[in-house]
Amino acid sequence: MKKKSLILLIASLLLSGCNKISYMTYDSNDGKYDSKLFYQNNGIIQGADPTVITVGNEYYIYVTNANGLTDCSYFQAFKSKDLNTFESLGAVFVPNRNAWAIDSLWAPEVVYKDGTYYMYYSGYNIETRQMGIGVATSTSPAGPFKEYTGTLKDGTVVNETIMPIDLGFKAIDPCVFIDDDNRVYLYVAKDQVSKTSSIYGVELEDDMVSIKKDTLVEEPLVFPDQAWENYTAGNRWNEAPYMYKHNGTYYLMYSANYFEYSAYAIGVATSSSPLGKFTKSEDNPLLEANADWDFISGTGHNSLFKSADGKELFIAYHSHVDVQNGGTIRKINFDRVSFDSNDNMVVSGPSITPQPLISGAGKYYNLKEANPTISVSKSDGDVSILSDGIINYSYNLIDERELVIDSGTVTYQFDKQMQVKAIMIYDSVDYSLSGGSFKVNKSCKGKFNPLYRFVDEYDYENKIPGSAGIIEFDNGFITDKIEISFDKKIAVSEIIILGKEA
Repeated sequence: MKKKSLILLIASLLLSGCNKISYMTYDSNDGKYDSKLFYQNNGIIQGADPTVITVGNEYYIYVTNANGLTDCSYFQAFKSKDLNTFESLGAVFVPNRNAWAIDSLWAPEVVYKDGTYYMYYSGYNIETRQMGIGVATSTSPAGPFKEYTGTLKDGTVVNETIMPIDLGFKAIDPCVFIDDDNRVYLYVAKDQVSKTSSIYGVELEDDMVSIKKDTLVEEPLVFPDQAWENYTAGNRWNEAPYMYKHNGTYYLMYSANYFEYSAYAIGVATSSSPLGKFTKSEDNPLLEANADWDFISGTGHNSLFKSADGKELFIAYHSHVDVQNGGTIRKINFDRVSFDSNDNMVVSGPSITPQPLISGAGKYYNLKEANPTISVSKSDGDVSILSDGIINYSYNLIDERELVIDSGTVTYQFDKQMQVKAIMIYDSVDYSLSGGSFKVNKSCKGKFNPLYRFVDEYDYENKIPGSAGIIEFDNGFITDKIEISFDKKIAVSEIIILGKEA
């Protein structure tokens, strides 16, 4: 697939109807998309290993400094209300010059407990000449963070000169998880032992720093044992752990392969206990840059966070700025996470095209919240696919995650009058089942962006996954019924109607 300049096609319609339509085209990377409706992963933040926490109606993003400066002697952070515009907070943690680690600071992870924000990080221990785990604290998510000082449960007095968490081996990429019963767990990557990195876990005391040594697992929770995790047939990695709990199940996310390669990707394993036996998903990788794509590379090292209103779950991860050659310079991306009917975790990504704003960031929202009645003509598939929150990115999952409609009509019937601002139709990852045009309420005609579906100079058929045909209405129009009709056989993975109650 050749790299293309991506264009979003917006049909701007008058409130009085669709008899007057104007189209505006622009490069999707030039920031001209409607930021009141959409965000886009266009590389505004350069960095790696992101952790995002939600504080009030703001999102705080902490990153490793992988922005071309290659200065890993401090951590910087940003904050945002919409994942569109970002305020730089500058250096939120600069180690004391006498600290146990003053460089090779990687993977900041921030959690909050009892009035304190705890930052866990990897650092190069000057004394042991190995990577280890540090802790810094602050009373504000904006910092400044300072090295933890105090007395551990075993009586060890810690100041900035002493590494506070000693696991007995070189470790990187800390993740701290607070369970429903307030017990605290630390997950790390045991780094490159016998050419392998694996994930280990241990319980922490309630001081958030002292480890319960008798809970340190002897065997790794996960280690590289799936075929996709040995891309180079050399050194192998399971690193960058992140823990999330859903419906009583523990989801241990991790990254595999070498971070500078395109094949760096995210997997997931599940267990019934935080330090128990984990089973890797047969659907791994959970998030990856397909080998045939040339628009994204090296999707890995993630965290999860909820929208400020608690209605949506998002993933933050990094990818390469240079999608052709990979390397160390990376950018931060955000996509939606959901769970299917079997509680399998699903990431709707990696996206490079405009996506709806995170819930609560704008005055318009996904009208599936209004519980419309949805019906489809000329289709015998499962209609719920159109509103299950899962956007298909995999050719292998077309039958499961896409609804085939043979020149039919999708009807949304609402109980109340709605003001409709935009309609997004996510078509198939299959070239033959994508593209064409559609009509809204029989007269408003929209097209799928031809630059998201094209034949390149080698006669190779290309489809950009996660792209949507979008119609945006200038002032919105009032209706309790929407009919979307298609002019050809098409497969659709999701339809999103952005609006609000009239």
